Amino acid sequence: MTDKVLNILRRHGKQIHCLIDGDVINNLSSSQIKLLMEQIEEIGSVRKNLAIFDYQLKPEKYDLYINSGISPMIVPSDKDVYLALECLDVVNNQQTDILCVGVSDESMLSIIVKAREKSEILLIGQTKESVINYMPYIDYLITIKDIEKNTT
Repeated sequence: MTDKVLNILRRHGKQIHCLIDGDVINNLSSSQIKLLMEQIEEIGSVRKNLAIFDYQLKPEKYDLYINSGISPMIVPSDKDVYLALECLDVVNNQQTDILCVGVSDESMLSIIVKAREKSEILLIGQTKESVINYMPYIDYLITIKDIEKNTT
């Protein structure tokens, strides 16, 4: 089989649910978000794609996310709690092969450890150094620093 055929089969074989702390992607441009989504889709087929914020977004930023296939969600209180609950809901109640989580700090570490029991983990973080404690529990890593480097 050709590489193209293998990539298509692999992409359709794994279902990905993305739950991202909005602060992780907030400063990305349209081309950087597109590159991020392309990297995720190389691994599998995205079924759910939420970016969670605890503040209002400017209309142009909201439109940018929608046009990129990301559903922005604004929660009234601590977004880390909502992100944790969504992660547990996805791995326990929905058919998912890969849980993609965008993290801005180590607050999700215990959730990732628990989610790893039922799903592969794709982590999105600022830099490899900022997510070093997650490394034993993840299968894939995408860093914002690499995204920014590849689009400049």
